[in-house]
Amino acid sequence: MIYNKDFREIITDLDKDNTLIIIDPPYNVGWKYDSYKDNLNEADYLKLFENFKGFKLVVIHYIEDIIKYIVPTMGVPTKVVQWVYNSNMGRQHRSIAFFNCKPDFTKVTQKPKNPDDIRVNSEVKLYDYWNINLVKNVSKEKEKYCTQIPEKVIGNIIRTTADKEVIFDAFMGTGTTLAVASKLGYKYIGCDISKTAYNITKRRLRKIENNLFNI
Repeated sequence: MIYNKDFREIITDLDKDNTLIIIDPPYNVGWKYDSYKDNLNEADYLKLFENFKGFKLVVIHYIEDIIKYIVPTMGVPTKVVQWVYNSNMGRQHRSIAFFNCKPDFTKVTQKPKNPDDIRVNSEVKLYDYWNINLVKNVSKEKEKYCTQIPEKVIGNIIRTTADKEVIFDAFMGTGTTLAVASKLGYKYIGCDISKTAYNITKRRLRKIENNLFNI
């Protein structure tokens, strides 16, 4: 189910024990969204994350902001992964912090960093740094919207962390988290105040699900 509304209108109805929240929130850096002003004062930005208290939460953000704005409400994360990528920006990485849940990296395998090392098998468990390219304008999965997270990043999170929970994205954007959840067989809920984001997500999910579900 997806909603064109503020997540705060429905989050109180969610079951904390059976919901895994995955968010790539607004970074509060003045980004020009079509329906959201990305320039809250510090107190309001801090308060935004208080809505997730008590939930299993995975956050994609810069580590300084995770510490400053999310740790005060959620406490110390159980795990932090570094997502690294090549870009023209000064920052070449973001952090992925896990709160009230812990990823099991044995659930996903990858090629070893040194494939010629005879001490390792052809596949090893997932590392705690993920070298995954950004979604660029020429990327196959690119949608006509900003700040899109690669499906592989979300796939790693869900595969290593989710059990039977409903996947909830409070800032669904282009619907990547919900699309990956659908492909992996998980139920999902998503919200976004942007009508553009809602329509992109709706179209994307219908394409995946072949109009079998009422979204």
